[in-house]
Amino acid sequence: MEKAEMGKDIMEILSPVLGQELAAAIIEHRSCTLKKPLTAYAARIQVREYLKTGNPVEAAEMQILRGWRAIKSDWYFNEKAREAGSINASTGRRTTVDAARDFISGQDHSGDAFGLSGLRRH
Repeated sequence: MEKAEMGKDIMEILSPVLGQELAAAIIEHRSCTLKKPLTAYAARIQVREYLKTGNPVEAAEMQILRGWRAIKSDWYFNEKAREAGSINASTGRRTTVDAARDFISGQDHSGDAFGLSGLRRH
């Protein structure tokens, strides 16, 4: 199969889920940026992962923005949880960075674990 033909097949797999522009961007991201061209088989797997997220467009955009070769739905949900900033997605606990960000913003929750959330420093 010729390269142009393969690209057409991959576009036909991705575009119904992502739209033409984003599908082309994913193909370009894989082939030009990462130098790891997408195969039709991998595109079908990727579409399943995009759909599992419930927001395939946002998942594909996250993949490009993070420079990821692929995306799995759990990576997407972990990143969304991390972006929310309240809980570290891998451990289920707040990170030091989260605590510092809250403290600086005046939303310190450091006493929550000890039942002291109603107390404020003066």
